[in-house]
Amino acid sequence: MSIIYFVEDDQAIQYVIEKTIENAGFKGFGFSTGEAFIDAFKRQKPDMILLDIMLPDASGLDILKLIRKLDKKIPVMMISALQTEMDKVIALDLGADDYVTKPFGVLELTSRIQARLRNLKGEHLFELKNILIDDKKHLFTIDQKQVYLTNKEYDILKLLIKNQNDVVSKEMIFTFVWDTDFIGESRTLDMHIKSLRQKLKASHAEVGIKTIRGVGYHIE
Repeated sequence: MSIIYFVEDDQAIQYVIEKTIENAGFKGFGFSTGEAFIDAFKRQKPDMILLDIMLPDASGLDILKLIRKLDKKIPVMMISALQTEMDKVIALDLGADDYVTKPFGVLELTSRIQARLRNLKGEHLFELKNILIDDKKHLFTIDQKQVYLTNKEYDILKLLIKNQNDVVSKEMIFTFVWDTDFIGESRTLDMHIKSLRQKLKASHAEVGIKTIRGVGYHIE
């Protein structure tokens, strides 16, 4: 499932955007300030970003510049009450992929989001050494041989592979796999990690899951 971050300080508009994303079949995470968004973005990159320009603590254009310094390809859609041609040109020149003015139609926003995500090439394939996840088929293979994973194991492993260059915190796993930031039941996660390690080893995977004590996990 594609993950979309949206930055909007107006709670009413934030609610509409969140429901639009959910109804389109995606998972949305909202932020009211630029600072909160930047902190989350540096910890975990989404598949797409919806970004307001006028925020209480920063300009969306400055945030856009930072995003493009860190990632050149992630789709960024500006959503703003600024409607002049020059406003749109400036945002697009800074690296925005699309520009939607407020008030917007829900159907139009849905269509634009879907179009941008369709344009992502290979977004359903996640590969590392001799293991491959095909998200369209919900299929996990090692050396082209299918290996059975539970839904939670599949989601955990996909998150680790998508972030193979980073340490994935326990908080992040609970947020994206269990849809909660509560980590009191960390024993449940420990059991899933143990099972994943056993399956990777039994199938001769060329990667393993390393525990980073006090932080989380890293696949290598």
